[in-house]
Amino acid sequence: MPDYQNPTTHIMSDECRKMIAGVAVEKDLIVIEDSIYSFLLEEPRKSVASYAPDNVIYIYSLSKTVAPGLRLGYIVSPLKYKKDLFNALYNMNITVSPFMLEIASRMIVSKSIYKLMDRHRASTRERNALVEKYLGEYNLIGDENCIFKWFILPKKFDALEFENLAYKKGVRIYSANKFIVGKEKPVNAVRLAVTSTSSIEELEKGLIILKQLLESESIYNIY
Repeated sequence: MPDYQNPTTHIMSDECRKMIAGVAVEKDLIVIEDSIYSFLLEEPRKSVASYAPDNVIYIYSLSKTVAPGLRLGYIVSPLKYKKDLFNALYNMNITVSPFMLEIASRMIVSKSIYKLMDRHRASTRERNALVEKYLGEYNLIGDENCIFKWFILPKKFDALEFENLAYKKGVRIYSANKFIVGKEKPVNAVRLAVTSTSSIEELEKGLIILKQLLESESIYNIY
């Protein structure tokens, strides 16, 4: 996931992308590049697949960058992997609505999709400005075009505990524990989804609650 890695929001450097591609070619490895967030960038970077087209399976979806209802994914694959991919998808019994495919295709051909992407970015920037207004004094990671923030919590809070406290107040966030792989201790952080609320007013309400929790002198006064 080279762009806006979930949940850390990290964006790979071009040097890192070239390095991964170089190793894939040298060792004849398969790389699966998940670019679901890449087109949130106003100026998309070169993909890993562009450096190693015969070793990278590139995946993209419209749901994060255009509209949540467009649950439609695209795969660009080297010819040598296409048969295996076709068999895997067939065995998984994945079916996309022809109507949805027709809508997406017409949007792409007519270029109206770019207007929706620009509108999506504008809305995301507006929401991120609101996050900065209420929580900007804290350690937030993620730029104005990212649809989530990686929030390194103050030391007095434990991430899982803070997640539970927020949930009891009606706010859903996810602690680093939800994303950890293996037995390593996760970073003391939570992910804030900036665009998941139905309205900007709902987002503001949630941010106010989070700020109140953070400003509480004692976590025991929150209950």
